[in-house]
Amino acid sequence: MKMSETGEEVQDADALRQALQEARAEVETVRREMAGASAKQEKLLRTHEEALDRVRQAGDREVIAAELRAEAIRYGAHNPEDVVRLIDASDVVRDADGRVQGVAEAVERARKDRAYLFGEMSRAGVATGTTAGRSAPRPGGGEPFDARRANGADYEARKWQFLAQG
Repeated sequence: MKMSETGEEVQDADALRQALQEARAEVETVRREMAGASAKQEKLLRTHEEALDRVRQAGDREVIAAELRAEAIRYGAHNPEDVVRLIDASDVVRDADGRVQGVAEAVERARKDRAYLFGEMSRAGVATGTTAGRSAPRPGGGEPFDARRANGADYEARKWQFLAQG
């Protein structure tokens, strides 16, 4: 019996060696797959970061253009779109908080360098060219109701409102 036990042990040892080699091969395959997945993930991450940067830059350009347009209108630009296209906006930046810095200085420089693009600065409540600047509305009551000029439906509605107040 001793001989058969040794044979079984040899067969068990061979089977274990075979299983170990298969496990090592499987581990190596998984490592290669993980390395490929990791490289793919890094590539996707770089691609997404580049796309995000492009979107942020485009957004910053749009916000800066809007701020320049608004400031050009305040400074009395005849055509604010032309001012935005012709202005030197190299010093205008958007900070981390989203505020745009250097707009007033850039428009002021443009007003000095290219005065033909600007008229007089608009003030609230003053009509300039085809644009009428209006002052802020004042709170107050509406127009008084004139029953003699109201149509039948309005008259009846107001009458019932008055009667409901009691």
